[in-house]
Amino acid sequence: MDDLGKVVWGLRFAYWGTRLLEPIFNLLPSWLYSPRLYLVAVETTTECTRKCVYCPPHYSLDIPPLRMEWETYRRLVDSLAAKGYRGFLAFNLYGESLLDDRLEAWISHAASRVPAAALVVFTNGDRLTVDRFLSLRKAGMRTLILSQHSRELDGAVLETLKTLKRDHPDQYCVKLYDYYALYHSEGNKLGVLNNKGGLSEVRRKPLLRCHEVQYAAIDCHGNVLLCCNDCTSSYKFGNVAERDFYRIWNDPAFVAVRRRIMRGQWLFEICRKCMSDKGLCTAKPGGKAARLAPAFHDLEEVMASLGAPRREKAGE
Repeated sequence: MDDLGKVVWGLRFAYWGTRLLEPIFNLLPSWLYSPRLYLVAVETTTECTRKCVYCPPHYSLDIPPLRMEWETYRRLVDSLAAKGYRGFLAFNLYGESLLDDRLEAWISHAASRVPAAALVVFTNGDRLTVDRFLSLRKAGMRTLILSQHSRELDGAVLETLKTLKRDHPDQYCVKLYDYYALYHSEGNKLGVLNNKGGLSEVRRKPLLRCHEVQYAAIDCHGNVLLCCNDCTSSYKFGNVAERDFYRIWNDPAFVAVRRRIMRGQWLFEICRKCMSDKGLCTAKPGGKAARLAPAFHDLEEVMASLGAPRREKAGE
């Protein structure tokens, strides 16, 4: 990690540590696999300033500019508060968080209702300024994850980081992920980037087990998705505007699905493509939807085959 917060060794350590431990975990009995909730990712906006090749919604699918409704967000935070949630609450998914001018107010609300949660903001840095950073910190942001998508950081962003590091060292909480190097220079050797179910040209040597299902992904309409790589919201297990988040997350059918996926059972088409070494292998979905047309259509069939048909229709 350099003096601006670039994370390199940490990613490598996590990747190789996970790969070395996988054979041991695979020998453990299945009842030990009770997926914990480490992170909740909330998509407050779908707007973005970039079209990165490894982000299909903006690169090839033309996701519309949408925002989450306050009532949807409030219900989610209330649910987390009722359970005393202590994990990460991340403001990201498929949008640039700093384009949302409500962000400080929403972070402040979460900080007051779920004080033990670690509030994390993801940004590409295009709208990052010293004042905005300090405003987010004052609201309750714990960490800012800055994603680098070009060979070199933009001069304005670099100057902002240097100013913050120099003038506000006690407030500095930036971690810099160099996605450009991972994709263009290193060929995604660490497996950090994902092909989003075959919708992007990302190749890697995947792990034997999937860890993404330990993280809740909630799109701008409030849909609780199978995982954060379901960028077209094809696998919806409930909607936090209609049903308590924890009732959705702890639904026996959803828990059973996550447990099997964590053990390397690729139940759905998206899993089989994500956990392969293929790049672009899924056709651009046709049709229209409120957010994006779904790229996969096997959710109901798979759930029925498991003897666990879904009991509610997730919101659109």
